[in-house]
Amino acid sequence: YTEHLVRMPLGGMLHAIPISESTPPLYYILAWGWTRVFGSSEFGIRSLSALAGILTVLVVYAVGARLAGRKAGLIAGALVALAPLMVWSSQEARSYALATLLSTVTLLCFVSFLDGRDRRWLAGWAVSSGLGLATHYFVIFVVGPEAVWLLGRYRRDRRVVAAVAFVLVVVAALAPLALAQR
Repeated sequence: YTEHLVRMPLGGMLHAIPISESTPPLYYILAWGWTRVFGSSEFGIRSLSALAGILTVLVVYAVGARLAGRKAGLIAGALVALAPLMVWSSQEARSYALATLLSTVTLLCFVSFLDGRDRRWLAGWAVSSGLGLATHYFVIFVVGPEAVWLLGRYRRDRRVVAAVAFVLVVVAALAPLALAQR
């Protein structure tokens, strides 16, 4: 069905998504632009997810290396690269691989912010969380606990409150679409 959607004009595709899909539109918008560059062949349509899957392996390595060292990062990256579900979702012309990538980026930004409290990591967390939620609603299962943790630990830090508020604005903006798609 993704192939059918990305062959439409952008406006028509955006109009069809709430009727035909149960996910937010970001993946389809990216896929629409991607196929304008790489074509709408099987390779052109599936390669966006393949790239997201490859990038996920690299981000998992970075998370593992940050938390437990380079060797742990290599092992974690290898496990993700060989995980059957990850391989499958990286071949599908659907939002799963991109949602996994963005969820993993939120985790990298989250642990990096906790490690050094650098505002750039916090901004990265807010942006990747918003993009992840605009890709798939289930990203809330990663972003929600991260947001609760950040507020619980740094509730007096205005930067943290602003980052979480940004994510909540994205959730509120997506709520009418989610309700229409249920």
